[in-house]
Amino acid sequence: MKLKYTIIGLLGLFMFSGCSDFLDVTPKDQQTEEQLYATRGGFFTAVNGIYNSLGGSSLYGKYLSYEFIDVIAKRYAPSASNTYLTALNTWDYTNSDVENALSNIWSSAYSTILGCNVIIDNVDRQSGVLSESDANLIRGEMLAVRAFLHFDMLRLFGPIYVSNPSAQSIPYNESVQISALDFLPADTVVNRILRDLNTAESLLANDPVIQGGPLTTVNSEEGDDVYLSYRQLRMNYYAVKALKARVYLYSGDKVNALAMATSLLNDPAMAEHFPAVDPSKLLANQINPDRVFSTETLMGLYYDDMSNLYAYSFDGDNAGTYLLSPRNGYVDGNLFGGETQDYRFQSQWNVSSTVGVDGYVFVKYKPIEDEDEEYFWSRFLPLIRLSEMYYIAAECEPNTNDGVVWLNQARERRGLAQLEVTPETLMTELKKEYLREFLGEGQIFFMFKRLNSNIEAANNGHLNSLVQNTKIGYVPPMPAGELENR
Repeated sequence: MKLKYTIIGLLGLFMFSGCSDFLDVTPKDQQTEEQLYATRGGFFTAVNGIYNSLGGSSLYGKYLSYEFIDVIAKRYAPSASNTYLTALNTWDYTNSDVENALSNIWSSAYSTILGCNVIIDNVDRQSGVLSESDANLIRGEMLAVRAFLHFDMLRLFGPIYVSNPSAQSIPYNESVQISALDFLPADTVVNRILRDLNTAESLLANDPVIQGGPLTTVNSEEGDDVYLSYRQLRMNYYAVKALKARVYLYSGDKVNALAMATSLLNDPAMAEHFPAVDPSKLLANQINPDRVFSTETLMGLYYDDMSNLYAYSFDGDNAGTYLLSPRNGYVDGNLFGGETQDYRFQSQWNVSSTVGVDGYVFVKYKPIEDEDEEYFWSRFLPLIRLSEMYYIAAECEPNTNDGVVWLNQARERRGLAQLEVTPETLMTELKKEYLREFLGEGQIFFMFKRLNSNIEAANNGHLNSLVQNTKIGYVPPMPAGELENR
C-alpha cells in the first residue's frame, strides 16, 4: 500500500511565494536551492514560503478554515443552486468538484510537508550559515509545521480514532525524496506527530516569544530583527505546546492533554503576552475592532486578501450562491440562545440587511477599512487559540467540578456568567463553546469526528434536525490517484 507524490516546481512553489507586508523578505529573482540556502536571509525566505503555502486556498486560506471543513460540519445553509456546496453539505464526496477539493487539500499538504523536509535537511547540512539559535528556531518550526499538517490530514482522512485507533490511515513523510511511502496505522502516525512536536518544543526553548511575546511590531532603527518578529505568524513555542495538547486529546490521552493545557493556562506569561480581548476596544468600536480576538491567538496566518474572503463568502450583497450563512433562527435561537451578551455574538454577527438573506451573517472576517493604518488583526486567520486550552482542561479534568472551573474561566473571558454544570451536561456546554469560538477556523468538524458524535438539531446550522454520525460522513475518501497502488 503505497503513496506516490507528484511534485512540480517545488522551489518555485515554496521558496519564492509572495510575502506579506509584515514579512517581506523574499528576493526578487529566483535562485537555485544551493544559492538560496547560502545565506541567513535565504533560509528565512524559504521558511516564509512554507507559511505562505499554509495560507493557500487549498489549505488554511479557505478549505481547512472557513469553507470546505466548516460546510461538512453543517455550519451553514448554502444555496441549493450551488451544487458544490450542496454536495459538501450532504457529504457527497463523489461529486467531481468535491473530489477535486479533496485532491487539492491532500496534494498541497504533502507538498508543503516535503518543503519542510527540504528546509530541515538544509539546516542539518549547512555549515557556518546559521547561528545555533537560528538553526534551532528554523528546525523547530519546520518540524512543528510538518506535524501540524500530518495531524490535520490524519484528522480529515484518517479513521474515527476513538473507534479504531489502529486502522490504516495516512503516510508520514520525513524525507526529501519523492518516493512511495507506506500508509500507517493511525496510532503510529500520532506517535510520530508527538515525537516531532517533542523535538520541536526542545528546539524552541529559547524562542523570542517567551521573553518578548508576539512581537507584532518591528522598528528597524532600533535594530529589531524582522526574521525573529511576528511570532504569532510562526509555529512558536507556545503554539507547539498547545498543539501537543490538541493531539493528546485526539488520541484519548486525557492525562497528558490536561498536563499540557494547564502548563499554558498556569503560565504567568500567558496573561502578559496573550491577554483576553478587551471588550471596551471591541464592542463599541466601529473603527478597528479586533473581531478575531488576535491577542488570544497563539498562532495564525497573515492573509492579505481578507476583503475578497469576506466579499465572496460572507457578504450577502456580493457572495450570491456562494454565501456561507446559517439557517434563519440558528444563531440567535440555538447558538447563542439566551446569551446574546456573549462578546462573540455582539462582535462577529450582524442581522442581515440583504434582501433574500434571512437571519444573521458572519462578520468575523469583515475587513477593516482604514486607509491611514493597517492593523495586525485585520489580516489575521487564527489557527491555534489559547481558549482551546480552557476547553481541553475542562474536558480532561478527572473531577467534573474542576472541569467546570476551567469552563467558567473561559466563559468569563467572553462576558458570560458562570454555569452550574453536571457531568452529564459538561460536554453539551463544551460543544457549544467550540461552535461559538471556532466558526471559520476549521476545528468544529474535527471536534464532532473526534467524539464520534451526532450533530444534534440545536447544533446544526443547516437544518433544524439531527444528523447521524456515520463513517461515510466523517471519513472522506482519499484522492483516487493516491490509492492506485493499494
